[in-house]
Amino acid sequence: MKKLTFSAFVFAVLCFTGCGSDDDNKNVIEACQTCNLEILGETIISEFCDNGDGTITITAFGQEEIEELDEGVTFAEFIAAYEEFGAICN
Repeated sequence: MKKLTFSAFVFAVLCFTGCGSDDDNKNVIEACQTCNLEILGETIISEFCDNGDGTITITAFGQEEIEELDEGVTFAEFIAAYEEFGAICN
């Protein structure tokens, strides 16, 4: 159930980030971000790493997965969208 919820959430974030705006690199951030998100009373800790080739590595629940970012979406925009859902990233 946790994997299904997390996978659905990541898919929604990826779809949402396609609507972001271009800020001319104002949101340059570290290559990896650790994020905490509370869903249904449970805190999910995830690490997102920019691979520098249009993909990110997502690590959660001890599982590692590589996902492609939508065309034109930056790593910073992806993290910003995740934070809009209530995640705290650093």
